[in-house]
This record gives sequence, structure tokens and C-alpha cells, in this order.
Amino acid sequence: MDIQAVDHMFAMAVAASGEGRLDDAEAAFRAVLVMSPGHDEALFGLGLNLMIARRFPEAVEPLALAAQAPDAEPVRLQCLAHALFLTGAFTRAAETFAAAEAIEALPEGPRLTWARAAAYAALDQSPAETALDLYARIAGPLAEDLGTVAREGFGVLVAFDRLDAARALGAWLEARDPDDKIRAHELRVLVDPSIDRAPPAYVEALFDDFAERFDRQLVEMLDYRAPALLADLIASRRARFERILDLGCGTGLAAPSLERFGAELTGVDLSSAMLAKAAERGGYDHLVQEEAVAFLERHPGGFDLIVAADVVIYFGDLVPLFTAAAKALAPGGLLAISTERGETGWSLLPTARYAHGDDYVQAASAPGFRIVERQEIPLRRETTAVTVGCLYLLERL
Repeated sequence: MDIQAVDHMFAMAVAASGEGRLDDAEAAFRAVLVMSPGHDEALFGLGLNLMIARRFPEAVEPLALAAQAPDAEPVRLQCLAHALFLTGAFTRAAETFAAAEAIEALPEGPRLTWARAAAYAALDQSPAETALDLYARIAGPLAEDLGTVAREGFGVLVAFDRLDAARALGAWLEARDPDDKIRAHELRVLVDPSIDRAPPAYVEALFDDFAERFDRQLVEMLDYRAPALLADLIASRRARFERILDLGCGTGLAAPSLERFGAELTGVDLSSAMLAKAAERGGYDHLVQEEAVAFLERHPGGFDLIVAADVVIYFGDLVPLFTAAAKALAPGGLLAISTERGETGWSLLPTARYAHGDDYVQAASAPGFRIVERQEIPLRRETTAVTVGCLYLLERL
């Protein structure tokens, strides 16, 4: 083994990782491991690099091997535990955090993640009250409000398809606050997949609560680009419009992408908090708080382009929406939508969103529209996987 070559390659890997060149860093770390199998610093660097790339399942093995080195620092166990947590291996994560704590007291962030991991794991065999008590014991004086922990845990457990555990937390939350519209609907979704649309009161409450962190969550963390991709799809067919409706406009993420079409732009949303953010962003001539179908029905022939990014995911049955959109569009007008890809028909997911198959979109839209473009895209980068979506451009007949 050429020690100088190994050291040089390792230095290249560290530099590439520090500069954000993750593919180059991964290749260099792996090259070190070919030259020097078991190189614990390269294993640790590779694991961290994979974590940064959000490839959490792949990060577990190199981090586990790095943590086994005789002189391994406790931070390696902490990183391994965090990777396990982000793959949904809550029992192993809690055990690994406990092993790290036995060597050296955990700092605040890892301690709170340990407490969550232990609570989520406990839900497999214990009631929610017991699991949340365990969270509080581990977190100690750092413990957050148990309602906040339970709400976050509900979403995490749904994402990892731990639905029985999610139901237990959901029931605890509903008993604690029977008037919580968000939790009431999300719990109902887990027991009744036949619900054909999200109640407007749920959507309004959800996005009023979400408005402050919406842009950061979707754009920075989930790599959400549907509005810009829809605008590109529209531009491939037509360059100018007179009156555009941004249906479910939210915080106004679509406004900059729609500016190129030189049209009067109206934004409609159920959430007053989201509309306030859209007003701050600017770009709209009109902003209206109203339910989508009701607004469409009140504006016959009012628009030549309707854009609905991440709107139909709150509708199972799309016929009322398509019917109202056809009424609101002038003949030859365009409707641009994004969906979560389904196999066939429509289905209500445990996330409380809907997925739609191509066959269903075609059938539901057929009376008033023809599909002129379809494009499959990575819609969001979720904790467990990339959510695949479809963009559709439909022409009003």
C-alpha cells in the first residue's frame, strides 16, 4: 500500500466534500477504501458524504464500520444513530444513541433525537402516554411540548409506513384537542381511505399553520420545483396569455415563473396566512381567499390559463374540479396541473394526499379537455424516497 497515495486521495475526498462536490468526494473516499480497506476515516467521511446527499440507508454501513474502530470518537456513534433514525430504524437508533451517551454525555440535538427514537420505538408495544413519558425522561430539562413532539412524530411515522404507531399518536392528539381540524382529518384518513377530497377546513388550517415555514420546507428541504416546471411546459406550447389564474397559489411560489407570460395574474387560496405571504412576494394583480371549485364556478370564461401546482393532491374525485375549470376557461385555454403519480384511478395515501393514475386523469378531464402534454418528474424529495409526480397540460375544448 502506498501511504502517500492514500493520504493524497483522502485529502482530495475531504476537499471535494467541503466544496459540495459530493459525487467527486464519494468517488475519492471509495478510492481510498480500495487502496486501504477498512480506512476508518474514509469510512466515516463516506458515511457523512452520503448523509449530506440524503442517501441515508447507504450511509448506515460505512458509519457503522467507522464507529467500530478502536479509537473511534463518540461522535461517530452519534452520526450512525442519526442515520439509523433517518431510515426509520428507531430501535437501533435509540440503542446506538444510548451507547454514545454511555461514553460521553450527548449534546442537545442528539439527545432530543434519541428521545424521539426511543418514543417512536416504544409505540410498537406501548400506549402513546408511555412512549411520550419515555421521551420526557430521556430529554430531561430539554424536553419540548409533548403535543409538538406527538404532531411531529405522527408525520414521521406515517412517512415510514408505521401506521399503527401513527394511529396511536393521532388518537392521543385528538383526545388532547378535539377541535384540532388537522389531526382529526389525518387520523380519519388512516381508517377511511374512501374519503374523496380533503375538507376545505382542513386545508385552510393546515396551510395557515404551515405558512411561515412553507417556502423553506418545500424549496430548500424537499427540492420542490413544480411551479417552475409547469411554467416551462406551458411555454413550450404558448408564449403569451391575457388572464392567468394561479389556483391554490399558496405563498406565491409560481408568480416569478408566470411573469414571463405578461398577463394579469390572479391568485386564489383557502389560507389567509399563505395569501399574506403571496402579497409580500408580489407579482399578483388580485389575491382572493376562496375555495377553488367555488371560485372557478363564479368566473365563467374568466381566464385563458389556469395553473394548479400541488392542488389536485387534495382532491380524490377530480370531476368537479375539471368541470369547474372548463367553465372558467375560454375555449382553447390551458389548464396546467401537477399530480402525485398513481397506478390507476385515484387513491388516498396515508399522508392525506391523493395520487392519480393517467387513466383517471384522462377519463375525468375528457368531457371538457384534451391532454396535450404529460411529463413525469421528481415532485418532492421526502424523508424516505423521492415522490414521483406528473405534470399535465390540458387544452379546453
